Amino acid sequence: MAGPEEVTDRAQLWWVPVRPYIDSDATFLLETMVYRPPGPGPFPLVTINHGLPADKWSLRAVKPAFAAAAHWWVARGYAVAVPLRRGVGRSQGDFVEASDDCSTEDLVQLAYVGALDLRGVVDYLARQPFVDPHSIVIVGQSASGFSGLALAADPPAGVAALIAFAPGVGGYGNGEICGGTEALIEAARQLGQRGKLPELWLYAQNDRWFGAIGEQMFYAYRSGALAPIRFVSLPPFGADGHSTLYQADPGFWGPAVSDFLKTIPALSGAGG
Repeated sequence: MAGPEEVTDRAQLWWVPVRPYIDSDATFLLETMVYRPPGPGPFPLVTINHGLPADKWSLRAVKPAFAAAAHWWVARGYAVAVPLRRGVGRSQGDFVEASDDCSTEDLVQLAYVGALDLRGVVDYLARQPFVDPHSIVIVGQSASGFSGLALAADPPAGVAALIAFAPGVGGYGNGEICGGTEALIEAARQLGQRGKLPELWLYAQNDRWFGAIGEQMFYAYRSGALAPIRFVSLPPFGADGHSTLYQADPGFWGPAVSDFLKTIPALSGAGG
């Protein structure tokens, strides 16, 4: 289901059906903003996936964001989808990404649970006539960047790359991690043992959530990954660089992303 198109970037509200687990017959509708360049396409697709608010009681108040980032991608010839996952905003279903004990096993499981919605959005939109199903990029911020690491173990057909802004889960915004830093680093290492996608990781130098251990997580993950991965340290942004993708002008991170996209053969025909 989709609403009317707006003038700017053809912004359009969609309700994207996803399954709560792969073999489920049930579906939930995710509130999703879709943006497109002029014309019928097919266009390469990027999905931009949100992090989680520090206050979990405010999940239903979350609204689709990333309009500036979406515009950056649309200007380069991409269709863009910005979904809200289950239990967030007006999306159906219960929120299922809460941690029980923040052990390494729990954090890994959280990544796989979050990856289900990322996968469902890609699977549905890849079947739309305006999407090139062979040229898909997944962008994740914070918790969804971490879930992207799980998705990289078994990526949907057509996904060519993962871009993770400040990937991590279980942070408190003051450098402390639920379960401790070693649990999160080990979770990244375990996820990396199956990573099959080219990836770009970006952390601002003043990221108060995961910046202090971002590079350690990266090297732990990369130690077992099966595809090339690069790490970019962005300059400090604002009071907390964790909000870079939400709030920074795309010129802040765009050059690093463009350089990365040029290395992906499936995206060679798209703008960068």
